[in-house]
Amino acid sequence: MKTLKRVLVLFSFVGLMLVGCSDQSQSPVSPSDQTSLQKNFTREFTGTNTPTAVTDPGIRKYPDGKIMVLKHKGPTLFAASFGDGGSDILSGPGEIEINGKIDMKYPDPSTWKGEWRGKLVLTPAGVPGGLWQITWHGPSTFSPTAWNGGPGWILSLQMVGHGEGGDIHGMQFRAETIVYCEINFQGWYGDFTGLVKSH
Repeated sequence: MKTLKRVLVLFSFVGLMLVGCSDQSQSPVSPSDQTSLQKNFTREFTGTNTPTAVTDPGIRKYPDGKIMVLKHKGPTLFAASFGDGGSDILSGPGEIEINGKIDMKYPDPSTWKGEWRGKLVLTPAGVPGGLWQITWHGPSTFSPTAWNGGPGWILSLQMVGHGEGGDIHGMQFRAETIVYCEINFQGWYGDFTGLVKSH
């Protein structure tokens, strides 16, 4: 009989625990949890990037038909537009580093190909203390109409990065970019489509 009572007490205790767990799972989200959920977001943007000064790209030419640009740096201006109409956490001045090579040894310009990589550091005007550290890479092709209807280069780039400091600390940046370059690389502009994700 004592054994039966112990079993009944044990079942009652387990039942109370299950009811307690069930009630807890249906409880409303606390304010702190709601704040945490609101911080998780993905924001899509479009944008442009242009140099703010004409600088010599330091092109090196080689007898085998290759040309190279190594660690060329210059000031830029990034202008973004967010689809959600929220605050602009990207637009501002920056510095770009460009490295690349193009193989031009073939007589047919349509076969001229290149590979490019570099960095872009942005200081968004709307984020005090914030900085975007971005890397990029991708191929280039020659086009007779790439630069204002004249000859130049088209670069198809993949970009990734992260935010440092201010309200963007830890955020992630991803973008696809088409860059149109003058034949001598002294003029260029880029069209961006991308997203920013919260940490």
